[in-house]
Amino acid sequence: MYTAEFFADPHPAYGRMREEAAVHEVRDPKGLTYWLITRFAEGKAALADPRLAKDPRQAWDALRDAGIVSGSPAEATFDLHTTDPPEHTRLRDAVGKAFTPGRVEALRPRVQQIADDLVSGFGTSVDLIGDYAYPLSLTVIAELLGIPIADREQFRVWTTAAMTPPYVTPTGLSRAEGGRLLRQYVTDFVAAKDDADDLVSALLRTSLTRSEVVALSQQLLFAGHEPTMNLIGNGMAALLRNPSQLELVRSDPSLLPSTIEELIRFDGPTARASPRYATVDIEIAGTVIPAGSIVIVGIASANRDPRRFAEPDVLDVTRQASHLAFGHGIHRCLGVPLARLVAGIGIGTLVLRLSLELVGQLEWHPFPVFRGLKALPVSATPRR
Repeated sequence: MYTAEFFADPHPAYGRMREEAAVHEVRDPKGLTYWLITRFAEGKAALADPRLAKDPRQAWDALRDAGIVSGSPAEATFDLHTTDPPEHTRLRDAVGKAFTPGRVEALRPRVQQIADDLVSGFGTSVDLIGDYAYPLSLTVIAELLGIPIADREQFRVWTTAAMTPPYVTPTGLSRAEGGRLLRQYVTDFVAAKDDADDLVSALLRTSLTRSEVVALSQQLLFAGHEPTMNLIGNGMAALLRNPSQLELVRSDPSLLPSTIEELIRFDGPTARASPRYATVDIEIAGTVIPAGSIVIVGIASANRDPRRFAEPDVLDVTRQASHLAFGHGIHRCLGVPLARLVAGIGIGTLVLRLSLELVGQLEWHPFPVFRGLKALPVSATPRR
């Protein structure tokens, strides 16, 4: 599960695991032991199970030994991914108003303008990640937060380093240094923030502490661009590898909403949910998971469970079936409306305006949690 072959295409391995059992005990290269849930029904139930906490202090020593966290819990800051009610409820309420469907829909003209401007600047050879998906997704969330991104490429270096697993030898910036630089950038921005009509200003006007605003702003900045960038990249790669489905969408643009949902299910940007921690002994599909254990839902595996989806390894843009890519329960992704809007416009603009062809081999990041391409090189010509 931690090989180049796995990261290039994890679905065969997940398929074998899924058929063997719903739950597997796994050890990563740094020695961290966790329980991986591979099937849809069990995964959906686990995501909403209050006995599975999100607070990493439940397993701090094991996480620290594996290099996932550092220092003591007293030195750490926590966000929507790492808190439980009532703290989680308080933080989510503070942020949630910015992501209502109505407010997100109001962003449509601006998102379309950004996408059109990027496409208009294309040459005949394009990297759909670096030249399109990344600047599109980052610009949208940065403008929503009110954060100016003066050096996009430097910011990309920081975020890529920060999410690199501790068992991957860095080729440039280390994981710790990337995380430090990213946190310092957001900390300095929040400290100097003037009151304005943006989300960070709105958070500063609430009862949240300054450190909570920094933690939430950093989480939103990352979660608002990285998964959406990879959704566009993974989705376009899947469509280009399935030309009949690409042509189907081109011939009937009304299929775009179902296409986006199917692309998320088929090869989404988040392969695994963030960790949960068993507060008591829990039995899942006949397997007893001891209290204190780390539990992870394999979203990529669950979303191809044949018990839930007919022909799950087939891309079908007409499919109508819900998935787990955005999570489930109280921790379901807050930015779902924004992700759907940006991905729909991002992919729709490419599909309808351009004729595209893959060029060269695809190289995937060696990340088990986030799934994304390092680049997506294509040849591009305007459609007539």
